[in-house]
Formats: sequence, structure tokens, C-alpha cells
Amino acid sequence: MILALLCVAGCGTIHRWEQQSDQADLRREQAAGTNLTDSKAERERKHKQAQREARLRVVQAALATRKDADSLAASALFERVIAGPNSSAPLELAGRAVAAAPERADVAFVQLQLCESQASCDATPLEAHLRQLDPHNGVTWVYALQRADHAEDAPAWVTAFDALAQAQRIDMYWNRIVSRLATATVSQGSFDAGTAVTELIGSESAFSLPLQPVSRVCMVQHFTTAERLEKCRLISAALRHSDTALVEASGTSLGVGLWPAASAERQEIVAERRALRYRVEVMTRNEAKLNSPETSRMLATLISKYPSEQTTMRALYVQLGLDPDPPVGWKDQVPGG
Repeated sequence: MILALLCVAGCGTIHRWEQQSDQADLRREQAAGTNLTDSKAERERKHKQAQREARLRVVQAALATRKDADSLAASALFERVIAGPNSSAPLELAGRAVAAAPERADVAFVQLQLCESQASCDATPLEAHLRQLDPHNGVTWVYALQRADHAEDAPAWVTAFDALAQAQRIDMYWNRIVSRLATATVSQGSFDAGTAVTELIGSESAFSLPLQPVSRVCMVQHFTTAERLEKCRLISAALRHSDTALVEASGTSLGVGLWPAASAERQEIVAERRALRYRVEVMTRNEAKLNSPETSRMLATLISKYPSEQTTMRALYVQLGLDPDPPVGWKDQVPGG
């Protein structure tokens, strides 16, 4: 249903854990010899899915008639779920949202995500707009670096890489987008807070941040100069200051190889990575407690109070009586831990 802190690149840890949980349920049924095509459980699952999609269509259409930025941005994300990633309708709705609140970076990022996910959309002016609104956020340069990498455009690649090294953080405005758009969705009347948050998390999790060019160029064997090493360290730090756990985890995975084993910097990164992985283990051991409507409602409240996914999850753990920090004797079982 809701929660996760997976140490791989990307974003949307909450929804990804939900998907993995669903897949595990399916595997268990298959192992038990259940005929999923004809089973009562599968028919009920499909019926619930059809009901959900019908409700989502009603909500999306109602939100699209409004004039405020949050309603229009939520409508754009839901329209993408309904119509698919190649539809132009979500971009049109997102454009209206930005026009309604041109000063808001989170709304601009919704539009940018939609554009970046379509090969035919020119994201360059949208990236420039977001940089004006939030110049310390390097997320636009991640996209620019990938574009230059695919085009084998060396000057554009250097510009994007150097700019990314100057960024203070890589934010995806996760909590702001989910909490604000959920509030607009709830006011429409068809979804409660928990359902609205879950739907928006699912919508946002369909987007991924293309970090492969960064990971590739910052492999230790690719360093030819001390300057390149230093820039990779700076990029790792910006990733570690992300507002989503998965991007932070990508930064720790990158950074751990960029410092000498005995250095204070590496030890700090290892400690961060250890804490992230510990929370994954805790989540796995407490699936029943986390996978509940009560937890969904609790999350809906917390996500509006905290600035990042990580601080939200930490607060949620505390409220559920789970220790968010690894005890002294806990061992990281992940290879390379």
C-alpha cells in the first residue's frame, strides 16, 4: 500500500514498495497453485481496480474545471494515469496550472516532469523557468546532462555537469506536490485524505530521475583529473541533500566510492546508507502494521508537516512505535554494505 525506503536510484519509495508487495502476493498465490485468471480473488481485484479507475476519472474531470494551480496540477497527473504517458492533455493542464501560479517551483516541476517524459516535448524553456524560481536546485541539470549524453553533445554535457556540481541539492518537491495536490483533491469530495495521498504518490512515482550518466562518469576508474573527482563529490553531496529517500540513497551509493576508506567523509556516507537500509529491513518486518488504512491516514497528515520524504518517514516510524535508527549491533546485509 504505502511505505518504503529502497536504496536504488529513482524516486517514489512509498509507491514502489506497494508494487513490490502486490507482486509478492501474486507470487504466493502462484506458488500455492491458484488459477489467477479464474480465481475469486482475481475477479475481486479487477473489480476494485475498475471502481478505482472510474472514481479517478470523475475526480480528474472535476479538478480540470477549476482555476487554481493545485487542482489543475492534480488533474494533469491523474489525466496521465488515465490517458497514458503519450497524451498531450496532461501537458495542457499542467500549463494552465503554471499560468495560475507562475511563482511556484513545485507546480513548475510537475509540468517539467510531464514534458521530460515525452520525447516530442521541448523541456529546455521549462528547465530555464524552474532554474529562475529555484537556482540552487540541480534537478534540471540532471535532465540536461542526460539529454547531452544521448546527443553526444560535448559542450552541452560539460555545461550540465559543471552546473550540477554547483547545485546545493537535488529536490523533487515531493512532499509539497503530494500534500498540496492532495488537499485540492480531497476538497473535490470523492477521495478521503489517505486515498488522495496514495493516488498522487502513485502518479508521481511513474516518473524517474535519469541518474545513469552521473553514476557512469563518476565511477572511480573514469577519473582522469582531481577536478573531475571533486565535482563528482559535490554532485554526490547534492544528491544526498535530496528531499526523496531514493535520490539520497543514490547519492550515498555514489559517494561511498569517492572518498578514502578511513576518511571522515566516507564514514559519514556509510552511516547514512546504513540508516536507509535499516529502515527497509524494519519496514519488511512490520508489513502488517505499515500496510493499513490507519497508517495511510497518518501519512496523509505527516506529509503536509515535514519538508522531505525522509523526515516524514522518520516521524511515521516514531508514531508507530518503530525505532527509525539502527541499533549499535545491527549489520547491513546488503553486499557492499
